[in-house]
Amino acid sequence: MFRLRKEIKFVLIVFTIFLSILLGIKRSNLDKMFVQNDVEIDSNVANNIFENSFNNNKIRFDYQVEDLTEINSLTADVNKTEILYLEIKSNYNLVVFETPSETSDKLLTKLRDITGISNENIQRAGPVIESTDLKENLNNNQIAKKRIQNLINDSVSPDRIQRFRSQLDVIQAKIDSLSIRKDIQKHNAEFDIIMLSAVRNINGNSVLRKSMNIFVMTTFASLVLLIIGFIISYYIFVLMNKLMLVLGIRTSRGSGSNYNYNYKGYGRKTKRVYKDENGNVIKKEDKD
Repeated sequence: MFRLRKEIKFVLIVFTIFLSILLGIKRSNLDKMFVQNDVEIDSNVANNIFENSFNNNKIRFDYQVEDLTEINSLTADVNKTEILYLEIKSNYNLVVFETPSETSDKLLTKLRDITGISNENIQRAGPVIESTDLKENLNNNQIAKKRIQNLINDSVSPDRIQRFRSQLDVIQAKIDSLSIRKDIQKHNAEFDIIMLSAVRNINGNSVLRKSMNIFVMTTFASLVLLIIGFIISYYIFVLMNKLMLVLGIRTSRGSGSNYNYNYKGYGRKTKRVYKDENGNVIKKEDKD
């Protein structure tokens, strides 16, 4: 019967246990659990959008969460036309969006219910009165536009008409610019800008428990499978060895032992001594 040395058995046992533990660690990602998990987020673009906005109400929430599912669901409910910036990764979410002011209080309640808030910052400008200067400037330019249009209609000189049209173009450009400013001012008053930053904390208790369960199950399953594999391999080797002996194929170990056995006594010299009745040596003889 084929036997393994104690040293080889010990090496196989240690190798099997070590490989099982290694597979368990890799499968459960435990090797990443105890590594510092400071997630680096490049939030420059999002910060610039948020900080350079002129919305009357600016809201920011930062989270350290174990699961990003709740943040993802909330982000998915946001109208895509209102999203100004969006970055979704496996370990963090970063989003900047606008929401109507009348719905922001309801949204704030949802945001505060999410576990893991690390920072909450709300900047409210308060009631904003429409700029008097902007309104008067816009009215004055509209009056000037009507006056020039009347002059064009009353003029018969081509040169005067051309000059009035040039003035009208300049006034119209001012009116367009003031109208845009007015629309932006109205938009900023009616919409709040919100920035959400959520980082997945992989060292959370629930995640750690889940990884430990996977580690234990994987390690145990790997250990059993490896043991079964080694046992099957051992018996396959034994059967192959017996089959070789039946077929007359000897291993180098067996051949060597037979050779040594046959070699024993080869070339040995025998010395014979002949004595007389009194014990005196009368003849010596060496034979191979």
